[in-house]
Amino acid sequence: MADTILVAVDGRPEHRAALDWAAARAARTGAALELIHVVERSLADSGEQSARMLTLAGRSLVAEEERYALRRARAARHPEHASAALEQPEPPVRGRVVVGHAGRDVATAAAGATLLVVGTPAAVRTQRSVAGSIAARVAAAASCTVVAVPHGWRGHGHGVVVGVDGEPHAEPALDFAADEAAWLGEPLAVVYVGYAVGAVRDGRRVGGPTAEEGDLRERILAAAARRALGRHPGLAISTRVVEAVPSTGLVSEAHGARALVLGTHDRRGVKRLVLGSVGHEVLLRARLPVAIVREGAVSPSSGPAPA
Repeated sequence: MADTILVAVDGRPEHRAALDWAAARAARTGAALELIHVVERSLADSGEQSARMLTLAGRSLVAEEERYALRRARAARHPEHASAALEQPEPPVRGRVVVGHAGRDVATAAAGATLLVVGTPAAVRTQRSVAGSIAARVAAAASCTVVAVPHGWRGHGHGVVVGVDGEPHAEPALDFAADEAAWLGEPLAVVYVGYAVGAVRDGRRVGGPTAEEGDLRERILAAAARRALGRHPGLAISTRVVEAVPSTGLVSEAHGARALVLGTHDRRGVKRLVLGSVGHEVLLRARLPVAIVREGAVSPSSGPAPA
């Protein structure tokens, strides 16, 4: 069955970076593209007439975003000659409007998708922690891989960065990152970020890691590199141990990259509603697309390798 990419839209042109990212991926992988717009229940609860008008407005908004997504997908197939893409079969694009709550209902709608794409604020501001927490809640609750794309993102940068720690949940993230780097034809940076076991004072490690601790982290990185190379022979890979607070170190290492990829546990029940402090903080601070790859989720196609 073909992949389905679900992308949340709000109709604002300045917030279309997530839709651009999703349309380009759908064009290269052949995935179906599904758009979802959530009318907040707090706005619709003022009366039946109000709810009906908001829903109709939402449908008009989604129809316009569908047309935009098709144009972007066509252009992605022929970036130098966008008009020639009109001769290609159009990727399947559909949209829907839901009355409810953005975080909860977007995550619920992603149950049948292989990839969920959401937009996030592009700059620090007073409301960023609130808006960013919506992306974190979606990433925590969704059953598929979630990609958070900052508003205004234009696909700049070089390379893909993935964080590993030797835990099983890092392996799907590593595979996703290796696939993405291979398709882009760019290098993959595999990083282990965190302090070795020992004393920490004022947020910093006192003294360096022991030989055993250093070896363990290097072995984890070496195993990750072997896995990525086994998946994509010839892929340019670098490894690095970073002594830093995980969220700070990951964001710093990803500066100037095309994407940052993290893994997350396949939690159940109430625990699934919490992404974790590292993932949450990264989503708040990162200025590039961040993929949160869930352990156990269906792996989305990265598309055929570029010629």
